[in-house]
Amino acid sequence: MLWMDSLRTSSLSGELNRIMVGEYMDPVFGTIRAQAYSQFRPLSFPAIANDATYDSIVLSWKYDLYTYGSLNATSQTIDIYEINQTLNFGDTYFFNTQVTTEKVPIGSVGFRINPELFKQELEDSDADTVITTKLRLSDNFGQRLFDSVNPEDTLFTNLTYFTERFKGLAFLPTQSDKIFGINNFDANTVLTVYYHEGTTQKSIGFSLSNLVAFTQIVADRSGTELAGLNGFYTEFDHPTNRYLQNGASIITKLDLTEFYKYMDTIPNIMINSAELSVTNVDATDEYVAPGNLTVAMMKNDNHYKTITGSQDTLDFIGFSGSLIISDLNKLFVADDTGGLFSLPYSSTDKTYLGHPTLFFQQLFNTKQSQYPYWALLPANPPNSNGKAVNRAVFPKDDIKLKIYYTRPIVTENP
Repeated sequence: MLWMDSLRTSSLSGELNRIMVGEYMDPVFGTIRAQAYSQFRPLSFPAIANDATYDSIVLSWKYDLYTYGSLNATSQTIDIYEINQTLNFGDTYFFNTQVTTEKVPIGSVGFRINPELFKQELEDSDADTVITTKLRLSDNFGQRLFDSVNPEDTLFTNLTYFTERFKGLAFLPTQSDKIFGINNFDANTVLTVYYHEGTTQKSIGFSLSNLVAFTQIVADRSGTELAGLNGFYTEFDHPTNRYLQNGASIITKLDLTEFYKYMDTIPNIMINSAELSVTNVDATDEYVAPGNLTVAMMKNDNHYKTITGSQDTLDFIGFSGSLIISDLNKLFVADDTGGLFSLPYSSTDKTYLGHPTLFFQQLFNTKQSQYPYWALLPANPPNSNGKAVNRAVFPKDDIKLKIYYTRPIVTENP
């Protein structure tokens, strides 16, 4: 196994928009904690009368119905803090990015999460139920935000200036037995300042969408069978098992050296079918396995292969379309049928199974330049490995590659 650095948890356009909050204890993977950070911005630039009076400020969020951890309907508590360092829109934020906050929270809220209800709503395609939580934040914070509202002041209307002044919010769990997802792009995820002009009640909203938002995921593996997995890119060899985990960036390394050794004995073949499988996966209703896996090229130093120079470009082109560059940090990922190759998971069979036939044919065709090292890693949610914490455990001897091929018979002319 490998623990990989630089797993992105911030969002790109067109992919799943989710920040995660909470904590749970996994007997194999340890304590997994998720805390979210997000900028906010005004939705409008209203002119407020001089005699307008601030009333209150309320933060609300919509759940995207993802939960992981305890299956019981239980109480959760989180604190909201102001971030005290500027987040840059052009930067990428990862599962291990550190962000500092103010020392005193500006709000705290307790609420219940029922995973069974979330599951029912997620599976009901006709449902229009919106599940939210609301909490009132500090009036000191609300008054400062209200006092900044000025449609003629660039400190309010210019996004860069605004986010330097109000740097964002941090969502930190204080009592939790599960991790849950928040849709930060939804209109119901909003910060609202209420005020009145005379007897007229009014409000101004601040959105969390299309801004810097990411999840920091912290894993405490001390006292578990993965306690020795504590350095990036350093191989960890458990005697019997292999492991994968979204969010915390744990992958399993595949070594195809034996595939190349065997294929070097054959001058020419046509691969009829390639079958890659992972069987006897240890997963439960509480610790659900990732929905599918993919394979990404690795370098000899256990880093992912990406385009960082001319040779990388040549290597990518040499695969003749059997690789794609995925938004999973621009990795070289297997492509078998014009898209991201995946091994879907069957919860009935406890098995991942895929057929990367064209991909392995291309490995054979280019065997003069061998690429033996590949990462087996979660690929669900698509292009958003950092937007979940699902994990899987399986016996190391139950990762199998089967190749069915035809050898052409060459006959001499009489």
